[in-house]
Amino acid sequence: MRSYVFHVTLRGSGRVWRKVELTAEQTLEDLHLAIQYAFEWGNDHLYSFFMNNKAWDASSEYTVPEGALYEGMELAYEDDLEEDEDDEDDEAQSFSLDDWRAMTEAQQQELVAEFTRDTGLHADFFHDMISELQRLEENPDLLEDEEVNDVRQTQIGSLNLAQGQEFLYVFDFGDDHRFRVKVHAINEDADANAEYPRLVESVGEAPEQYPDWDDEDDWDEDWDSDED
Repeated sequence: MRSYVFHVTLRGSGRVWRKVELTAEQTLEDLHLAIQYAFEWGNDHLYSFFMNNKAWDASSEYTVPEGALYEGMELAYEDDLEEDEDDEDDEAQSFSLDDWRAMTEAQQQELVAEFTRDTGLHADFFHDMISELQRLEENPDLLEDEEVNDVRQTQIGSLNLAQGQEFLYVFDFGDDHRFRVKVHAINEDADANAEYPRLVESVGEAPEQYPDWDDEDDWDEDWDSDED
């Protein structure tokens, strides 16, 4: 039986990581739930995996189809999500690439600083939004409805993962928590009597899902400080 061991780190958490093991037959949804369990988080927001390690690149995204209720998701959050989507739509209508290009570099930096201050989101989220707008401008066909890669139907063994390969797991599209997931090992002769998914290594105290705002500076840490 084949299993995969994933080394998972959260941006800004320093020398904190978890290793989780899943079978080839288990899904990306199972991996999501294993990470949530390993970090003692609440599984209360939407999420996506980006297999090319580039956030918001739809060409490599695996997620939950719009309108689907995934395991553990609380119905009480639906109203909040709809309000967030409305706010995002209003924001998109008031900003365009032409506006961005018309700005000086200093004005762009000021806008990014204002965005992060007002929303509490990391600057990377804004820059990724600009990159995605540029990509859609160059490829307008991408705006057409496409069938999404469903995490609930995607078995890990079908992804042709290689040892050492890395990909991105983004949880909570509002707070934009980014986990780096690395294929630590592939076991061709895994223990068939073990229960999977399972946590095989835990180093460091798990960061809080909802930290105090005073801790926001921790997000500026370089990922190079994370232990491989």
